[in-house]
This record gives sequence, C-alpha cells and structure tokens, in this order.
Amino acid sequence: MGLIHHVFKPADRFLVAAMKIIIILVTIMATGTMFLQVVARYIFEISISGLDELTGHTAVWLYLMGAAFGTYDRSQIKADMVHLFIKNKTVLAVIRAMAALVSVIVACFMTVWSYGYVHWSILKHEVTPSLQLPTVIFQISILIGAILMVIYFIVELVDEIKQISLPRAGQSPQSGSIAQ
Repeated sequence: MGLIHHVFKPADRFLVAAMKIIIILVTIMATGTMFLQVVARYIFEISISGLDELTGHTAVWLYLMGAAFGTYDRSQIKADMVHLFIKNKTVLAVIRAMAALVSVIVACFMTVWSYGYVHWSILKHEVTPSLQLPTVIFQISILIGAILMVIYFIVELVDEIKQISLPRAGQSPQSGSIAQ
C-alpha cells in the first residue's frame, strides 16, 4: 500500500490541479467571449466572425472538465434515494458498488467512443467553419474528460467495495482522491 500511495498521490494532485486550472481558464475564456458577443452585438451592432464558434467550443472544455472534477469530488448529480428504503449498510454498500460499476462501464464506453471520434477528426483534418481551427483541439476535451471520469469512477468503485467489507454508521469517503 505504501508504494501505491507514494506513486499515485502526486499523480492525483497533478490531475486535480490541472482540472482546476483548465476549469478556471476556460471559464474566463467563455465568459470573455460571451461578453464580447454581447458588447459587439448590442452596443456596436456588429458581429464578430467566429466568436460564437469559439464560445461554443470553449464551453465543451468547461462541461467536460467540470464533469471530470465532479466525478473526482463526487459532487456529480445522482438520484440516490436507495438509502431511504434500505437501512442495511452492507446491502446499501453493494447497491452503491453496483452503481459505481455501471458508471465505470459507461465511462469506458464513452472513452472508447471519444477516442474513435478524436482519431477520425485527426485523420480528416477537420477544422471549424469560421476560424479554421482544428476541431480536435475541442474534441480532445471529450476524451480527456472521459478518461478522468473512468479513473475517478474506479476510485469510487474501490471505495464502495471497501464499504461492503467494513460498513460503519456514518462512514463515507470524503473525496475521490486516488491516494486516500
């Protein structure tokens, strides 16, 4: 366990820091481009070619990095009402582990699909209509986000499996850290 903790803790810190930086940068960029659109259209009554395109593609980075970070800190939206009906901690842990397994499987499918999508885009040299930017710059966010979600859903699955063997009242993982 010491070696695993030693190897994964720095990688985990790097991934979390990278997600936070990307989220901050793309939030600033998306906000800035939206602000420019509003000012250009409603104050100067002009249209800036490609600004809509840039805003939309930047938003994709924001959505996917936000989803990956939500998976990391387990703040993603869940319809978890099973605890209202099932009071047995072990059964509840098994159900949550199964849900985490389904999440891993879905995220794996998303990763495979997004890899194919990015690969196709690279082969076709696809570019955006107005700015002629390679679309892979924006599509790679889907692949990166999917990979990060797989990683953190696996961490959640492992944590839930641990809960099956050690269920205690009120015990739940605090975050999706790889090296807990």
